[in-house]
Amino acid sequence: MKRLLLALVAMSLPITATSPALAHTAVRETSITDNATLSAAPTNFTVTFSAATGLANVALTNAAGREIALDYAPPRAMAASFTIPLPTLTPGAYMISWRTMSHDGHVMPGAVHFTVAG
Repeated sequence: MKRLLLALVAMSLPITATSPALAHTAVRETSITDNATLSAAPTNFTVTFSAATGLANVALTNAAGREIALDYAPPRAMAASFTIPLPTLTPGAYMISWRTMSHDGHVMPGAVHFTVAG
């Protein structure tokens, strides 16, 4: 009986050990697919998460790694989706990156790389 109890406890450890990781908010969808080549420059970027999260910051950089100014300030309220207006983009490669913070304090970075065709 004692061995059976130990076996049951041992079998449940992987399930309980992984459940906190499964609770973290994840990216559900982005309006621009990672590594996409777009025929026209996008006017905004939307990222949707599996649960409400706080958007700590967002940045847009070009192929040289130079930051391109965004006319956007992340809201103070948590939300499941954020739409960031983009400036007029010329043909070239870009990366939009962000950091979010979930209710449990977990910080999650993310990024999408894309190219605007010339």
